[in-house]
Amino acid sequence: MFPLKTDIPVTKRPYGVWLLIIINFAVYLYFKINYHGLLFADHGFMPLKLSMPSDIIGLDEKMASFFTYMFLHSNIFHVTINMYFLYVFGKNVEDKLGTLKFLTTYIALGIVAVIVEAFMMPELEYPVIGASGAVTGIMGMFIVFFPFSKIKTFIFLIIYAIIRNIPAIVIVMLFFTFQLVLWYLEQTYNLNEYLRSFQENIGIKHRYINISNMAYYTHIGGFLAGIITAISIRLIKRI
Repeated sequence: MFPLKTDIPVTKRPYGVWLLIIINFAVYLYFKINYHGLLFADHGFMPLKLSMPSDIIGLDEKMASFFTYMFLHSNIFHVTINMYFLYVFGKNVEDKLGTLKFLTTYIALGIVAVIVEAFMMPELEYPVIGASGAVTGIMGMFIVFFPFSKIKTFIFLIIYAIIRNIPAIVIVMLFFTFQLVLWYLEQTYNLNEYLRSFQENIGIKHRYINISNMAYYTHIGGFLAGIITAISIRLIKRI
């Protein structure tokens, strides 16, 4: 299933969403042109760095990575998917919060997401990159603010495709459940070997899909942080 648009009209232009989209694509293109081998290691978030002595990894670099990681993406598909989901769900959340609060919340959710990753995987040796933690946080906020809205969704069933309006909470919870299922399968079974074998059988020889580099805890942490944040905002307004 691929969400196309929500049924909730926005009353203001989503300048914050567009600003984030432009920045993310600009950063991706800049580093695509000026790439260096240690880019992700230097600016991605690596939990193992936090425990390293300050004379090896400076405190400023450790703290900066909580922010910089969410503007780095591994390829054009990675950044496009993240920004697409940000646009679909983010414009209504921005309309609800206002541009400045939306941008502040987006950054905060991204930071909380990797804090969860660091807590769950303190010895992680490869860098976490991408806006996914912040974007899943925005999706979590969306289902709290607009749980009964409908999302026009493209559904592909191998040989048949349809477009249907599906409740937002169903779409987002299916996405979240999918993350949990992938995480469980990877922990329980050697799922990457099954994927590699399947891809070789259908003729893919070199570029394998690999799910072991997905930052599940970042996704889950961002999503739950978004839900908690949105619930807190509603409770404060009610009080």
